[in-house]
Amino acid sequence: MELLPPGMDALATGLLVAISFAGALITAAMGIGGGVIMIAFMATLMPAAAVIPVHGVVQIGANATRATLQWSHIDWKTSLYFILGSVVGVSIGGSIVVTLPTEILRTGLGLFIFYTVWGPKLKFVANGYLSVSLIGLIASILTMFFGATGVFIAGLLQQRGYAPRAFVGTHSVCMGTQHILKIIVFGFLGFAFAEWLGLIGMMLIAGLVGTVLGSQVLNQLPKAIFAKILKVILTLLALNLLAMAAGLYTLT
Repeated sequence: MELLPPGMDALATGLLVAISFAGALITAAMGIGGGVIMIAFMATLMPAAAVIPVHGVVQIGANATRATLQWSHIDWKTSLYFILGSVVGVSIGGSIVVTLPTEILRTGLGLFIFYTVWGPKLKFVANGYLSVSLIGLIASILTMFFGATGVFIAGLLQQRGYAPRAFVGTHSVCMGTQHILKIIVFGFLGFAFAEWLGLIGMMLIAGLVGTVLGSQVLNQLPKAIFAKILKVILTLLALNLLAMAAGLYTLT
């Protein structure tokens, strides 16, 4: 098994391992953010075709660790409805040949996040389970293009009023399942995961350490402070998506 994947040097590989640690720490402490940060760096350091499949495998490990640490706090009913929608969504996303322009998808995602954070709360979104399946379906289509759609899912869960550990645990189950479904599809589409196993292994180990350390921060974080910080992070990530959609900067 090669530690350096095709087209990458030792410096780029080391940076990705460090980013995996930092991203996992941030997500374990705050519930979101690390996946977006990670894929942003991966897009600058890796071949474009490998970014989303490799990111998906690494995120499975990080989400599985977070879910295990917060196991007793997970909302399993919400998770199940989300998974049902995700199965349909990934099937649709994997079969799409002609896609919408990336700018349109990013704009829609950014505006959705803004609404869920700052708009009036809708009981259908906040309390219903049909909406959970619908979000699972939409997010799973989007993940085939963006990879990191955790902020989209967080926008739904944020409205359901979870305590910090319940938010992180439930979010991790939803995201982890979505990534599993996604890499199955990429496997059927012929992506050569074997060439990237060395990097994936190192990033998984770094992510495990970051997740354990970040969870210690989460355990000490009061719900009111968590909610405020979460709102700020969601807003910043939405602004980032809109800035990218407007062409103010690019990751590649």
